[in-house]
Amino acid sequence: MNLLLPMLAVWSCTDDWKFSADKDYVLEFSADTVCFDTVFAGVASASAQFMIYNQNDMGIRFDALMGAGTSSPFRMNLDGEGGAVITGLEIPAHDSLFCFVSVNMEQTGQPDIMQALDSIRFVLESGAVQNVHLKAYGMNAVRLRGKRIEADTLLDSALPYLIFDSLYVAEGATLTLAPGTRLYFHKDAVLDVAGRLVAKGTVDSVIMMRGDRLDYMLQDLKYDDLAGQWGGIRLRGGSYGNRLEWCDIHGGQWGVIADSAGSDLLKLSVISSIIHNVDGNGIQATDCRIEVANSQITNAGVTCVDITGGWSRFTFCTIAGFSMWSIGAQAVLITDRSGDGYVPLREASFSNCIITGRHEQEFVTLLADSVRDKAPYSISHSLLMVRDTTDTRYTGVVFEDREGDIFGPYNFRDRTMHGYRSVFALDSLSPARGIADHLGADWPVDLAGVPRPATGADAGCFQYQ
Repeated sequence: MNLLLPMLAVWSCTDDWKFSADKDYVLEFSADTVCFDTVFAGVASASAQFMIYNQNDMGIRFDALMGAGTSSPFRMNLDGEGGAVITGLEIPAHDSLFCFVSVNMEQTGQPDIMQALDSIRFVLESGAVQNVHLKAYGMNAVRLRGKRIEADTLLDSALPYLIFDSLYVAEGATLTLAPGTRLYFHKDAVLDVAGRLVAKGTVDSVIMMRGDRLDYMLQDLKYDDLAGQWGGIRLRGGSYGNRLEWCDIHGGQWGVIADSAGSDLLKLSVISSIIHNVDGNGIQATDCRIEVANSQITNAGVTCVDITGGWSRFTFCTIAGFSMWSIGAQAVLITDRSGDGYVPLREASFSNCIITGRHEQEFVTLLADSVRDKAPYSISHSLLMVRDTTDTRYTGVVFEDREGDIFGPYNFRDRTMHGYRSVFALDSLSPARGIADHLGADWPVDLAGVPRPATGADAGCFQYQ
């Protein structure tokens, strides 16, 4: 009996490796169609995959061929072998095999979205033919690799731009982005500005800056929903007069970093724009002059707004920290310290804003003892999440009630947690409604283009609808 058991095991294993050419023996697939949402033409996509199953009690031999042969934009990899034609494949009984598929569509120079169709033909030893269909949409793009802007340059919106190895604007040069321009940055690429950046979109033609991954990390999670997909915008010390208007900047390692430049000249205006879902700080400004209005700065992995000295003014802004991927620090940090040095704070004012997040203290000041009591910061006609409500520099402020039903994420219609790209439109019960002052006349429409009333407008960048 002891000799018989090993012999039976060997016989069983050997039987699993028998192959049949019977036409009744066919393969099964985890998908009958493999789709690629959108890929950049001229750039190989990430691989999609599906499973091939043999549920029969005998093995199957087969070949796999692209329907369009070597002219197909699709390529497959089966059992470690890639190409348009793969022969001599085997799947034993009750076994399976991964099939990986990628696509690289030819550039046409046309702005339209292209479609590519093909199929993988599985030709079995029996002569039976089975198909898995392939579908992809391609987008033409202008590829910029290590591009330096040395003279005044306009990038139009005819085609998106795919940026490798960063985009550098040299001192003395102005880079202008037309309404509707789309910049897709490769991993770690940055927009590095020593000169000047003017990005002026419109409510109907927003300028977008994001990472270049168009595929999905998981079935319901796009790479575009993840922070850290590219670098961010860096404004060097000698850069002045930068303007971001109707821009959507998201998914970076940071949003905008404004290096020390002094507060006499305006370094940066951010108007009617979104800076969202970054690993580090949303806006980081050191000893410079910036103005931010009608804008959303949200879900930073560290601080949404980090101000070191200088002059800054925020009006009708929603500044909220509800990062999906980290607890983050406070929504706003005001300090006059940079390393071991002192950087004088000239002004930091917030009017008609929402400053909120997960913490009990979302507005934090780290100031030298000698100036703490008279530091020129102020918050007016805003919704604010803080523990200390007695600061005399708060005027007409409504303080968040953490014991109530509406605070933090509950101010916003989608609770900011239902999707990775949170929408910060106000909930009907938010205490931010109707608390803004007459400065609403200076900003007649909100970030969505909705008119604000002359009096009793809502705080933050969105008027309730």
